Amino acid sequence: MTVIVCVCDGGGMLFSKRRVSRDKKVIEDVVSISDGVLFATEYSAKLFFESDASVIVADNPLALAGEGDFAFVEEHKISDFSQKISQLVIYRWNRKYPFDFSLDASPEGMGFVLAESCDFAGNAHEKITREIWKRKV
Repeated sequence: MTVIVCVCDGGGMLFSKRRVSRDKKVIEDVVSISDGVLFATEYSAKLFFESDASVIVADNPLALAGEGDFAFVEEHKISDFSQKISQLVIYRWNRKYPFDFSLDASPEGMGFVLAESCDFAGNAHEKITREIWKRKV
């Protein structure tokens, strides 16, 4: 499965049960790389309401998604599912925000190598970095 996360500097994902950030251009990119089909919680699915994405809502998308699937994650630890993850896509906001929930594992620590990195201008952020990490073979 491919897991997709958005983080601020420091790895933060949520603050007081609110997203650290969101950006329309990131959502468009997520829909594009996932071919418009992804697993997400009800909370995260709202981000894709105005897109053409087909979101499969699950309490824990990591538990439900299988090989070849895409899971957009904001509210769950990914380390418990590291053996199921073949690819990790990280959108970095390149800004510091307060957070109380963060990405619980580093890509390197889970046995991934950086395969691709690109910067693009977001809707509300002048620079967003998308990293694609793949499992070492």
